[in-house]
Amino acid sequence: MKCLFLAPTRYPFIHSIESGIRANGMEVKTVDYEDFFSKRVNKFVKRFVSLPNKMKTWEKPYRRKTNEAYLQMVNEYKPDVVLIYNNQLAEPEFLEKIKGRTKIAFILGDHPLYTHTSLTNLHILFSSDYTICPDSFWQEQLARMGIRNVVLDFLGFSEDVYHKLELTDEEREKHRSELIFIGNVSKINWGYKRIMFLNLFKDYDLKAYLSGGGGAERWLSYFPELRKRVIVHQRFDPAFNNLVYNCSKIAPMEQVPSLFNGIHARVFDALGAGVLPLCEYSADMERIFAGIDVPMIRDYREVPELCDYWLKDDATRVSVVEKMRAVAIANYSTDAMVRRMIDHLFMGKRNETEIVSRVFTS
Repeated sequence: MKCLFLAPTRYPFIHSIESGIRANGMEVKTVDYEDFFSKRVNKFVKRFVSLPNKMKTWEKPYRRKTNEAYLQMVNEYKPDVVLIYNNQLAEPEFLEKIKGRTKIAFILGDHPLYTHTSLTNLHILFSSDYTICPDSFWQEQLARMGIRNVVLDFLGFSEDVYHKLELTDEEREKHRSELIFIGNVSKINWGYKRIMFLNLFKDYDLKAYLSGGGGAERWLSYFPELRKRVIVHQRFDPAFNNLVYNCSKIAPMEQVPSLFNGIHARVFDALGAGVLPLCEYSADMERIFAGIDVPMIRDYREVPELCDYWLKDDATRVSVVEKMRAVAIANYSTDAMVRRMIDHLFMGKRNETEIVSRVFTS
């Protein structure tokens, strides 16, 4: 079987999904629409994305070229499934043309009602044969609106990508830290929240690898003491992420504003590398790791006490990580996530209700 995967290849976790697809015996061709255009054009489009639609005369041609290229690839590659991360500028007309010729599936990383990356990012879900969302609130909300085959599942990690390393002395010395954060900083208030969260850890041995250029600089002006912990790093890749995670102990992670009950994908990346995620409270995280003493931040004032405890007690921290990692490997590897998709699309083994039940009872 073949999978045409429409996804932003600049995001490291996309490679984990690719690995999960291949692990299930599928051939995969990954396409990022930004590759259809020059860097100059992409930079221009991103720079002026917030302008009123009537002023963005370039947007329709940009989208049209993208969807024409998608259709040509479907015609030539003849995939059994087209898997789309979020929307990737896929238009309803394109999906109508391929419906029935291939299965259509989505992996949602952002809430389609809460992040305005496309005016049709909700409408296109009605063409989906299978939609994965990482938040039980989203799943319930989308299903209530009549979008079928919406399943609650989590983008875990592939052991081919995130795993424990035998570090050299040079690697450990260069990248060593007690706390590690990897991520982008937005220019909107999401970025402010991220920097405010990281500022809670400014007095610890934190290395915060931040991309986003102007976003980080904008919000660091409000939290100048955090600057000494920041490393500007624009080119992330899975191997680098895995390396620096392996050189640390705890990965603090704030809850992305569009997640209500859900779990951030980086939680699983950290577990893959053997690092303890220290996150804001998540109802879904509490549920899937039930029975494990998972640390979660319910109030920012708790951070010093939580940090001090989990840094001090190495044995307990390692034990909790191992238990969480075992759950993640058993139930939420990208291999398992893709296998559930294949079973639903091609085997008819489970409906969406059974999949949700299995995820929470495995």
